[in-house]
Amino acid sequence: MLKEHDPTLQLPGVRTASELAAQIAAQIAVQPQSVQRSMAALEDHLTELATDFVANVVETAQGSLDHGIRRFQAAAPSEPDGLQLPDDWAGPVAGPTLIEKHFGINRSTLHRWHKRGECIALNARTSKKPVFPLRQFLDGRPVDGLAEVIAIFKDQRDAWQWLVARNVALGGNAPIDLLIQGEQQPVIEMARRSKA
Repeated sequence: MLKEHDPTLQLPGVRTASELAAQIAAQIAVQPQSVQRSMAALEDHLTELATDFVANVVETAQGSLDHGIRRFQAAAPSEPDGLQLPDDWAGPVAGPTLIEKHFGINRSTLHRWHKRGECIALNARTSKKPVFPLRQFLDGRPVDGLAEVIAIFKDQRDAWQWLVARNVALGGNAPIDLLIQGEQQPVIEMARRSKA
C-alpha cells in the first residue's frame, strides 16, 4: 500500500514503517482498559503526535545509536512496588545478543561483569532473559563508579532506579549522567547517604 502511494519509497523505509506500526499497535493493545479508553482524547492530535514521533525516529536513524541512547531521559517509576518493568522506565535496554552485535561486548564478558556486580541486568516482559540498560556502558564497558553504586544498593533494580531518577542535589541531573561525565565520587557519596 505504501509503495502504491509512493513508488520511490525504499525497502528499509517501508520495513521500518511496517514494523513501527506493528510495535505501536502491540504496545497500545497491552495497555490497561482505562488507558485504552483515554486514547479517544488523542484523536484530534494524532497527526501532530505522529509528526513529532517520526522526526525523532529520523533523528535517531541519522545519528549514532550511542547518541540516541544518551539523549533518552529515563524516569524511575513513581510506584516502585507496582507492576512496571524496565520496558516502562529504565530507558533503552537490550539482551546479550544485541549488545554483542552492536557494541562488540561478547556475552561471556557481559555475564562475567553481571556476576561480579559490575553491571546491571533487569527482568523485562519483552525478553525471557534479563536485559541490560544500555546507558550503563561507556566505551564498551560499564561506566566507572557503577560497581560501587551496585554494591551500596545490593539490589540491581533499586540501584538502576536511583541512577536514572533526576536528583535535585545533583542540579536536576540523574546520577547516571554524572557517572558518564566521569564524576564518580559525588554519585558514590550520595548513594551512601541515600542508603544510610
